[in-house]
Amino acid sequence: MRTSAIVLLATLAAATAAAPASSAAPSSRSALPVVNVVATGEQKFMPDHVVLHVGKRQTLRFTSTGGVHGVASKELGIPATTIAAGQPVSVVITPKKAGTYKVQCTIVCGPGHADMLLTIEVKP
Repeated sequence: MRTSAIVLLATLAAATAAAPASSAAPSSRSALPVVNVVATGEQKFMPDHVVLHVGKRQTLRFTSTGGVHGVASKELGIPATTIAAGQPVSVVITPKKAGTYKVQCTIVCGPGHADMLLTIEVKP
């Protein structure tokens, strides 16, 4: 019985020591930078200005606090994307050219829809 307990403890100790190496989180070099953007029920993007970098893969994570909104940009490689309350959506993009891009809400969402702009500044 005593031998069984020692073997069991040794096995558990070995498994615990090995666990961090096998379950370690991916290195920060492999994780994509994430920019969170909220589409509000007041027909605004928050923040309404984000900065990205040419040639760098990045994730735009969109959420909505009210209503259904949309975004799209051929220049930035953002496909037609619907943003609905309670359903976060992520878009991975790699900007190819520096500049300032205006991305307007693509779904009529209320009286302030025409002014619902997200400015994306792409730096070298």
